[in-house]
Amino acid sequence: MATKPEADPEVYDEKTQFPSDPGGLWPQPLWKQSGVWVGQYCLTCIEQSVPRVSALALRPTTYLECTSSRDVLLQKCKVTGEIGNDGDFKQHFRMSKHEHPLKVKKAWQNPMQNHVWSKAEIEERMKDLPTHTPETLTDKAMHFLVKTLLYHTFNRITGFNPTNPTAKSCEWRLIILESVAGVPGMVAAGMRHFRSLRTLRRDYGWIHTLLEEAENERMHLLVCLKMFNASHLTRFAVVAAQYTMVGFLGLTYLIHPKALHRFVGYLEETASKTYFDLVTAVNTPGTHLHREWAHLKAPQIAIDYWRMDKDSMWSDVLMNLFADETNHRDVNHTFATMKNDDPNPYVHKHLEDAAKAWQVSSKQTINDGTSAKPATQP
Repeated sequence: MATKPEADPEVYDEKTQFPSDPGGLWPQPLWKQSGVWVGQYCLTCIEQSVPRVSALALRPTTYLECTSSRDVLLQKCKVTGEIGNDGDFKQHFRMSKHEHPLKVKKAWQNPMQNHVWSKAEIEERMKDLPTHTPETLTDKAMHFLVKTLLYHTFNRITGFNPTNPTAKSCEWRLIILESVAGVPGMVAAGMRHFRSLRTLRRDYGWIHTLLEEAENERMHLLVCLKMFNASHLTRFAVVAAQYTMVGFLGLTYLIHPKALHRFVGYLEETASKTYFDLVTAVNTPGTHLHREWAHLKAPQIAIDYWRMDKDSMWSDVLMNLFADETNHRDVNHTFATMKNDDPNPYVHKHLEDAAKAWQVSSKQTINDGTSAKPATQP
């Protein structure tokens, strides 16, 4: 580490008002910034750390010198005492390399526990894709809306070929699909919540399952966004679909709740088929998805959420997504056959899922010899 001699505050270049540097030791160019003289330095490609002297403040100032043109002045954080760039301390603490002054963790454990699927459970569900046969007039209307109108139209818009889809068509499709799938559960839970308050009566456990469904679909979306980028067109489509769906689904649930659950049941049938097709394509040599997705690793947010093995692949994530959608399919088709004040038969399952997740986390803790790693912030 080189040390620069003390600068004479009385010696300035009259033309530039910069401190003169007869010895040629100052890096060029120099200019005034925030009351001190700052050179051209950057934290992103550190070459050497050189102590400098501020000509105006007459105090030692440390710079990190490199060939880039970014102005950087290392400072000491007033709260944590860490050394870094002022920009680091102004960033949100999750984006910064520095620790939060209140010791807040950058990762977060999702309190709503999803079912932890075993490999055997997923393989059993992939053996068969049951579908509901519409019986009532409402069933037939919802079946036509989802299976004929929405599914085939969506395939044409996205260019999705179920037998050999391209990665590009799947990326756009999954983001739109999961952003829409997260709406019905939240709408239904909200409607039942307000109904319980309005009528001063219990809900009999439906709200919890519907909220878990909405949160699960939101996590699906966040997992997909770790793998794919959403274009401006995709974001516009998501916003447009949400504004359209919330009003339609809310009105439907207010008038005929069973119709909404049947709608979601059929929607989840198509989602299950989509993920089944994707898993099949990824595991089939010669397909577009096998070439582009077979080598991809699972994102950390998925590993944490489903308690997956650390070496899991993206194809394993797709299998968990498939299993979740089959569960939503069964739940909503069941709700569509029940009365509004019937007890929710799935309440016990949430308690079992929480207990199973705790057991998996405890096992991982013992195997790793450390505390379980918290999930990524959703």
